[in-house]
Amino acid sequence: MQLLKVSNDAPNVFLLSGELNRITVNDGWPHRVEEIKKAAKQQPVILDLREIEQVDTAGLAWIINLLRDCKAQNVSFTLKNVPQTLINLAKISDVEGLIPLQ
Repeated sequence: MQLLKVSNDAPNVFLLSGELNRITVNDGWPHRVEEIKKAAKQQPVILDLREIEQVDTAGLAWIINLLRDCKAQNVSFTLKNVPQTLINLAKISDVEGLIPLQ
């Protein structure tokens, strides 16, 4: 299992690496909300998923909640390099329209 790692690639870009699943999402982002607020000055904030190796429905829910939290903070948010697995899960769950893809 690869833990979820989040690094700040650029002032407004967050790179995720590892696995985005029910085991890893609990440690993934709660402490990073302040970083998102700071990054919001360099809108839009971009979440780059190019190094995500595995994703499940918990990962999809985590992203949807993150997007909701960003919207509540008036932060524009975009996903980049989204794995096909995540897109397929979003289609199956009928939430594809909620995910802002770049």
